[in-house]
Amino acid sequence: MLVLAQRLNAIQPDGSDGARELQIQTPARFGLSTQPEDDGPLTLVATLLMAMAGAVLLIACLNLTNMLLARGTSRSKEIAVRLAVGASRWQIVRQLLCEGFLLAICGGVIGLILSAWCNDALLQQLRGLLASVNFSFVVKLRPDTTVLEITFLFCLIATMLFSLGPALKATKADLVKDLKEQVDEPARIGRLSRFFAPRHISVMAQIALSLMLLFAAGLFFRGALKAAGLNPGFVARGDIISEFDFSLIKKTPADSRRLIFDMVRRIRELPGVTASATGTMLPYSDFTSARRVLRTKDSMPNDPKAPDPSVNSLFTAITPGYYEALGIKLLRGRDFTQNECENKDARRVAMIDEEMAKKLFPNEDPIGQHIRYTNPPKDGSPNDMEVVGVVSKHRHSVDNDSLVCRLFVPLVQGYTGQTFLHVRLNTQDRHAVAAFIPTLRQTLREIDPDLPLLQMTPFLDLMERSPNLWIVKLGATLFGAFGAIALMLAIVGVYGVKAYAVACRTREIGIRMALGAHRRHVFALIMRQGAMQTALAVGAGLLLSLAAGRVLAKILYDVSPTDPLALVTATLMLASAALLACFFPANRATRVNPMTALRTE
Repeated sequence: MLVLAQRLNAIQPDGSDGARELQIQTPARFGLSTQPEDDGPLTLVATLLMAMAGAVLLIACLNLTNMLLARGTSRSKEIAVRLAVGASRWQIVRQLLCEGFLLAICGGVIGLILSAWCNDALLQQLRGLLASVNFSFVVKLRPDTTVLEITFLFCLIATMLFSLGPALKATKADLVKDLKEQVDEPARIGRLSRFFAPRHISVMAQIALSLMLLFAAGLFFRGALKAAGLNPGFVARGDIISEFDFSLIKKTPADSRRLIFDMVRRIRELPGVTASATGTMLPYSDFTSARRVLRTKDSMPNDPKAPDPSVNSLFTAITPGYYEALGIKLLRGRDFTQNECENKDARRVAMIDEEMAKKLFPNEDPIGQHIRYTNPPKDGSPNDMEVVGVVSKHRHSVDNDSLVCRLFVPLVQGYTGQTFLHVRLNTQDRHAVAAFIPTLRQTLREIDPDLPLLQMTPFLDLMERSPNLWIVKLGATLFGAFGAIALMLAIVGVYGVKAYAVACRTREIGIRMALGAHRRHVFALIMRQGAMQTALAVGAGLLLSLAAGRVLAKILYDVSPTDPLALVTATLMLASAALLACFFPANRATRVNPMTALRTE
């Protein structure tokens, strides 16, 4: 800390004009803020991700259970022989459990490898995002002893939960009956019992859980599309952003402001530049500054229950031409003059957006009206400001539910040291904009080699790397990945169970066809059973999806938790995939040769 303090004092000696107070502390948890005011959303997201991962694990385990049940049924004669020659039931159960545990261990090892790869990919994206906001960090997410122990524990739990049942069922044998039974022929059971056999219930559970995950993925995907296609109210294409922090150099605020005006003037003269201006706050950035304002003729009520005449607004100190450079419209009035932005003694003026105009002056012309801050400036400067212009409303972030009021003042009235330079070009082509950056950088170096330039990038690229937008897209990616894995597992599960059921009913199908059943009747028999099971599973999945939507409502972006498009799309996608998985075994059943089936031992 002493070394850091010495370096900070060397950069900006104590007592210098414009010095800052710095607080350095260990962050309790990384977020967009080092100390989030509300940990609820973070906890909710983490819990939901764990729940989704648990749902995928459950689907995989149900799939494995089906495989073990099928394998146990196909080995019924082998198990009966073992029991007949003296093997105890526990010995056979232990062998089957070991086989299941071996599968669980293999899956756990593959899962650890995939998790390490996914962690590296996620951290790489996060580092690239934070590099755009001048923040760097080092995180080591390598599996340690605790992770390995927990993975081993989950393997044991999965083995006991999903291997023990099939093992006990496979060893519950009738020796005389099983020794006489054909290997691939199940015991004679009723139609209803066959329909609700354990393996079919397992498949229906997989379909229901998969529908829930697909619906959640659809909600986040819809939110990401809306966030990416949101109209911010300004034109980011063709705008280059340069961020400066003049508190890092040994210049007085007055000298820094003169340097800013000279920089804006010089850049405006460059070929291809149509406008240039600076502002102390950048839309879609991680920095905000707010002020509460009200009409000068109004006063704050003493009664806390009385209506509040003030409005909260985002505050930006700007230079002339800011609106043209940012790409927003000046609806009424005029822009600031150079004298108003440079001279501290010039009359106090302000510009507001149409949202503030509607709230403060709903039935009046805002031009010429006077407003003031609810808290007067500490330096004793005049608090009253005349409204000279109204601009179009625009967003500051993708996560705003409604557009926030905006207040603009001349640079001299709100200079803080941190400023963003907007350079508007006469082209919106991304390659042309990127190609202009070296010219702009060279010009800034010629103006002053010691300019505290922090970053320079096209505004469109900066918006696409916005932390809030990245979080929305990340949610769509993660939940989409869970949904895709669940869908794949469900398809494999449905296909496996139906293929096994058809194989077990080969002799029955052969008898039906020998007695005159048509191939299409056999096909309809298999498909009808699959369609009914899919319908039941989809019904249960719809209930789970609606329940999941209510839980996800707090973190969804501008999407209803019961969004019909996402619900219908997920249902159709999953039902089509399940029926397609039934189609191939049903089609194979129609190709059974009756004579071959009847001769099967």
